Amino acid sequence: MDIRYLSHFITIVQEGVNMSKAARKLHISQPPLSQQMKIIEETLGVKIFERRGKKISLTPSGDILYKRAMNIVNLYEELQLEMFEMGQGVKGHLTISVSIFYSTIFQSSIVFDRIKAFCKDYPNVKIKIVHTDGTRLVERMEAKEIDLAILNLPIQEEIFDFIRLEKQNFSFIMPANLDHNHHNDQLKFEDIEKYPLILLKRDIGYGLYEKVLEHCAKFGFEPNLVAESNNINTIISMVDAGMGTTILPISTLKQFKSKNLKVMEFSDTQIFSESVLMYLKDRYLSKTASEFLKYF
Repeated sequence: MDIRYLSHFITIVQEGVNMSKAARKLHISQPPLSQQMKIIEETLGVKIFERRGKKISLTPSGDILYKRAMNIVNLYEELQLEMFEMGQGVKGHLTISVSIFYSTIFQSSIVFDRIKAFCKDYPNVKIKIVHTDGTRLVERMEAKEIDLAILNLPIQEEIFDFIRLEKQNFSFIMPANLDHNHHNDQLKFEDIEKYPLILLKRDIGYGLYEKVLEHCAKFGFEPNLVAESNNINTIISMVDAGMGTTILPISTLKQFKSKNLKVMEFSDTQIFSESVLMYLKDRYLSKTASEFLKYF
């Protein structure tokens, strides 16, 4: 059985178990594609599709085959890449996914400094930076769309290996003209109960939003949440406009020039996050990515 047949089978599944859509995407006609699927069924001695008129769906055997085929095709592609790179220097592409949060400190980050050094040493490598909140991250890394990713802890340590990066302490940010009775630019965490709060919230996963709510529960109150966003600049703009307060690292204000913002530190607690540079466990890492990791 040709490994291309398994690759084509994966495409069929990813196109909604639609043979005609898969054929168009693969730039082949539907009859040869159907014949390839028939060969898979005959070779394995099972039915992988349930056919009801013009509609098809995966059988339980087809579902198992899809999961195994993903591993087989990925391993084969990694083998091809590894064999090719054995005779090549460090060149090609390196794609790094940067979280929405980390993008606000990217210019002053450890990773930015390492990228500058790496590009100087390896000018033939094209660096691509993509911004994401982690949606479909594993799938995109398995598909080789992304080599390395930066997120905040916690992460799925059973899936990823990682290198620790910066820790960021969070501060309370309010409009400068908002009335307050705090001295030395400090306040108790429980004092935020009386302020309208706007929080950064990731589309998926655990992040600052959940961390703040846990702290509020620990101090015995519910915050007055008036808005949320997955975009830091949006949140700071809303605070700057007097619509509420927020909790963010002070470093996020570097790109936002405003005299209408006041930063307060918590006198009785610390909220912080730790960023990590991560990559998939037990998977072949390209020569370019492996060389980049040596800079840490």
